[in-house]
This record gives sequence, C-alpha cells and structure tokens, in this order.
Amino acid sequence: MKEFNDTLKYIASIRSRAEPYGICRIVPPTSWKPPCSLEEKNVWEGTEFVAQIQRIDGIQVQHAEENVASCEDTRAKRRRVSQVDLDSQVANASTCTANSQDVEDCVSEPCPKFSLKTFKNFADEFKIQYFDHKGKNKVVDSDLNLATNQHKWEPSVDNIEGEYRRIVQNPTEEIEVLHGNILEAGGSSSGFPTVVDSVEEHTSAEYSKSGWNLNNINSLPGSLLSFESSGASLNFGPRIHVGMCFTQLNWKVEEHHLYLLSYLHLGEPKVWYSIPQRYAVNYETIRKKYLSALYAKQPDIDENLMMQLSCSILKAEGIPVYRCVQYPREFVLVFPGAYHSGFDCGFNCSQSVNFAPLEWLLHGLNVVELYCEKRKKTLISYDKLLLEAAKEAVRLHWEIDLCMKDTPDKLTSKDVYQRNGILAKVLGSRVKSESIKRQYLCGSLKSQRIDESFDAGGKRECGICLRDLYLSAVRCLCSEDKFACLDHAKLLCPCCWSDKILLYRYEISELNVLCQALEGKLTAVYKWAKEYLGLRFQSVASNRPIQTPEHTSGSNLPPQDPKDTASQSIMDSYTKWKQLKSQASLYESETKQNEVASGIAGNPRSNYMSSFSITPKEKTTPLESAVSDKMKAKEKMVGCRPPRAFSNGGTISTSKKTDMKAPVGKPTTSKKVKGVQKVASVFSVKNSRYLSFLQENRLVEMPSDSCSSSSSESDNA
Repeated sequence: MKEFNDTLKYIASIRSRAEPYGICRIVPPTSWKPPCSLEEKNVWEGTEFVAQIQRIDGIQVQHAEENVASCEDTRAKRRRVSQVDLDSQVANASTCTANSQDVEDCVSEPCPKFSLKTFKNFADEFKIQYFDHKGKNKVVDSDLNLATNQHKWEPSVDNIEGEYRRIVQNPTEEIEVLHGNILEAGGSSSGFPTVVDSVEEHTSAEYSKSGWNLNNINSLPGSLLSFESSGASLNFGPRIHVGMCFTQLNWKVEEHHLYLLSYLHLGEPKVWYSIPQRYAVNYETIRKKYLSALYAKQPDIDENLMMQLSCSILKAEGIPVYRCVQYPREFVLVFPGAYHSGFDCGFNCSQSVNFAPLEWLLHGLNVVELYCEKRKKTLISYDKLLLEAAKEAVRLHWEIDLCMKDTPDKLTSKDVYQRNGILAKVLGSRVKSESIKRQYLCGSLKSQRIDESFDAGGKRECGICLRDLYLSAVRCLCSEDKFACLDHAKLLCPCCWSDKILLYRYEISELNVLCQALEGKLTAVYKWAKEYLGLRFQSVASNRPIQTPEHTSGSNLPPQDPKDTASQSIMDSYTKWKQLKSQASLYESETKQNEVASGIAGNPRSNYMSSFSITPKEKTTPLESAVSDKMKAKEKMVGCRPPRAFSNGGTISTSKKTDMKAPVGKPTTSKKVKGVQKVASVFSVKNSRYLSFLQENRLVEMPSDSCSSSSSESDNA
C-alpha cells in the first residue's frame, strides 16, 4: 500500500521495466477494494445505452479485399446475433454498423437498447449457446436456468482465445456480437465512487479521492491534461466499456500517444495484446504491405481500418507481440505509442482514461512532428501543456523556497515537477528549437506580442500542416484569420514577405529566464513569479509575522514553537547575518583608518565588497566619482572586479582569488601587491536568500542580466 498510494510516482517507477513491452498489468494490494457504483440498482437497471453491432468473423488480412468488395452483400448476409429474447427497446443509430470492413456508412439499421442487467443476461446466454452449439456442452433439458448451465461447464480463457483466433482467421460462419462504449464516466455512470453520488461518504471517501480512481487521475499534481481547456479534456475523459464474449478491440494507438489506464470493474477477463512503441513503424510498414490494395483505394484508411494482422504474421515479420490477461479489480497500463488490441472473454464492464504525466513530454514532442507530417489535426496543445506545467513548477518554487510555505502537499507537488529533471530538460530543448526558427526563418519579420483574443475562441492552427500555434505564429496583412507556423511562413500566401508579421507569446529571453527558474535559480523564480504570474511576496509573507531581536525585548519575546522549522530557519539566518554585520563593521573601521592615512577618497569598503557575496541594502554605499585611476589600476593588478550594483543599491560580485580551501565562515587574508592589501572575506551563510526578507519583508529585485548569468554563485545561494 505504501508504494501504491502515489499513482503517478508508482507508474514512473515501473516505466523502465514495463515500457519495453508496451503494456503492463497492475494488481492492486488485496486491501484496496473500491465499491463498484455500476452494481447499484438505479445504475444496473436504470441506465440504458444503445449497443453497437460488431462483426468478428474473417477480419484477418487474407479476407480484406473480398470483405470490402462485398459491402452490398453484407446487409443481406447478416444473421441474427443469437436466438435470445433481447427484452429491450430498439433505437435507430447509423454508427451501430461500424464493422471490420470499414463500411460503417453502408448499412444503417436498428440497434438494440439495453440496461446493464439485460445486456448481461443476453451476453451470458449467447456464450452458453455458442459453446453448446460447438459441442462443448450438450444441454438436454432446455428448461435449465442460466445459473445451472454456467455451473455445468465454463470455458477457460485458453478455450475462448483459441476459438476467437479460429473465428477471425478461418471462419465457417458469420459471427456478430454486441458492445457498448458510449457511457460517459461521470455522475451515476462512473464505476468508481464520487463524493457527489456517494450515499455514505465516510465509507468510500478513501476511494472517491484516490489517485487510482480514474475520475481523479487527470487532476493529480504532474498530470498535464489538467492544464487543458474543459472542452479538450472531454476527449480524453474516463469512459465505460461494456462487452461480451468475443467483443474485440482492433489494433490501435492512443491519440497523441497518451498513456491509457484501464480498470476492470466486474465480469469476466479481458485478453490484451501489445506491440511496443519501438516497433510501431515496423508494424505500420507491414500493415501497408499486406493491405496494399486497400491503401491504394483509400490512402487515409489508417483512422478507420478495422482489419487485423494475426500474431503469426507479425512474428514472422520480426515484430514481437506481448500478451496479458486482465481480471476483475485489476489495472492495465498502456504506454505511449504502443499498438494494442484484445477481446473480452464474456460479459464485463471496464473503465479507461487517457492521461499525460511529465514522462509523456518525452514522447509528445515527437508526436507533434508526426502529426504535422501526416497533416493530422491535434486535439491538445503540446506547448500549452509544457508552459503551464513550467509555470506551476515556478509557483511551487516561489511558495516553498521563498515564502517558506512548505506544507506536505506542496512539497509532494514540487517533487513531482522536479522528478528526474524532465520538465527542465524538455523546456530547454523546446526553447532552443523555437529560438533557432525565429532567428533563421523569421528573423527579418516585424514582431508583435500575441494578445488575449488570439486564441480566446479556441486554439489556432497552421493552415498548412495543422500545427498548434500556442507559442508563435505568422500572419499576413491580407487576412486576419489565416495563420501559419514558422516552418511554413512562406507558404501562407503569395503576398510580399514584408507584409507578414511574427506573433509571439513570450520572447526568447523570457523563456530562458523560465528555464533558469526551473533549475532553481531564485532570482529567475522571483522575476517570473512577479512579472508573469502576478505574485507578490509582501502579500504572502505578511501572513507570517516575524519576531527579531530588534523588535522584541526580554520577556516580551513570545515563545517559539519548536515544530516551526521555518521560523527557526529565519532566526538562524538572522543571527548569522548579525555576526557578519559586526565583522564587517569592525573591518570597515580598520580599513577606513588605513585609507584616510593613504589619502584615498571614495567608498571605504570597495575592496571588501569585491569579495563579499551579498550586502544588505541600507549598508551599501555607491562608488563615488572621485575614485582615483591609480586605485582602479591596482584593482586590476590584484585580479578582482569592481562590484556590480543592483537597481536598489545592493552589490554582488565574485573574487577570482578566492581560496576555495578556506574554512567556512572564517576570513582569509591575501598577500600585499605593491603596497595595496586586498582582504578576501569568504562567508558561507545558510539561507542567505532570506537576509533582505528579514529586513524589509520583501526580496531585492535582481536585474535581468543577473538572472541570465549561469556562472554566478549567488544565484544558487
């Protein structure tokens, strides 16, 4: 249960072992037993759905051409699914005729309407009559009830799988089955308990809030689809599937190569097959080889192709096929880009959902390019998910590292967004690619920042390759509704190049600061949180009053809670800062006497500042214009740089002559160089990022150039 509690963390932990197979069965701990809402009477008997007819005989490739050619004969050949009283209403639905020949528009006829109870009765009796007809179980007395028939003989998974393979490869008759996959997993039709429909909330609260509850997985920290619009999220929301014996799932790969998590609520087992993502291209090549005639007639048949390639053909072509059997109360996880198929061994109800953890970002960028190459419309915006996740990570850095709001939930969320450095790595790669395209493809264009109305009505797409244009786009003055990606800017219209405008959401320099913020540089975190997220340190920090020795006296100091580690950290930082302050004052008085005697005018602490990490605001004095050229020349000979000044008066600099072996907190003195004594005081102060906060209840704002310096040690303080 300990490793099972965190859903996305557990999935990430097994990815390296399970992803090479494309699919994985997850068996929950025996103590994890969520109630099934589908078994409640109002759902079991009151929820109705229109079943879809699925023909399964002869769907292997050797029958492809003749089945497509016999589209008109299909309507006449159709036999009844089973000699069973359906006890259901009938509804007209054109989608019910989708079958293995990709002729869903050829036939439109009434489809039966079921409740879960009536569908189970139908599915159970069909299974018994089918195997009874095959001589597996001769029932003499026709009045025996359903339970008796099931008790007398029940085919095993291997028996059913063997018969299924015979039907799809070497059929002797036409076989049609029913299935339903249109139940929306929400409210009363969800198999998992929810807070809304739970009659006794205290008994199912654990499961209604669990991350393994498929209604919640897309709202977990680190789940990227939570950043999409509600309309786009509906395409990947939880859905219920109701099947019967031989109901099949044809070979497919999930949209945008998202993860798929399926849970079998009740019923009989489900058999899954998978082809790992690394063999996906090989599979597509082999499929086109065996279905060349179909692809010649319909080049875009990939989306609706229902034909199957048998495992024997795939293995002969060097493509491995893996198998697993899912039983009730078990999960099956399908990894990105893996082709998968399967069939049901009898009546069952399962629930599945697509989701995208941070690990999906490694696949998602390749999917964007693949969809553009195929001119395929995207349902989600990859760049939007990436940037929104980065912003959320910066927000957590702000609240935990700067505002010290380190609650367990926030610490867990921060750990999710920092896991394996995936987010920072992918964003850095995406920013680099975007920078190169802007520089070399659109560097001469006029530029304009994207306003809020650009994608208010929905995401914008390239008119040529259908690429999502969340991050940047190119438009022309000749039209306000036509846009193109940076790759196809010249193909947008025949107008002059100077009439085109580059639209951008963020400048490259701004995105570079965001990358630095993900790496934990507090100056970049502060800049992004303040300027782009609208966060204010004063408003957050004011909720935590800070008591310092300067504001309290003697017995009036309130007792400090030993459990408040944040307050203790502040007090420790304050104490160390006071020690540094006293040492700096002592050194200042000695230096001032030496410099007055030598006649040097200007800042009496300039040499000290050249090696001290950071100085409080009110103790900083800017260099005066009267500093002699002789002093500057001596500083160059020593090898130190003059201190760099902040916008508010603080200074920060580094010394090239710092003794790295010097003990922490102890000053070291260098040798004299031509009569000038340079003292390099190296102090390592834990939590020095809070010094300015202690003084003014706010952070010192850093200039943008200081944020971009990756070699500055003070950025990592």
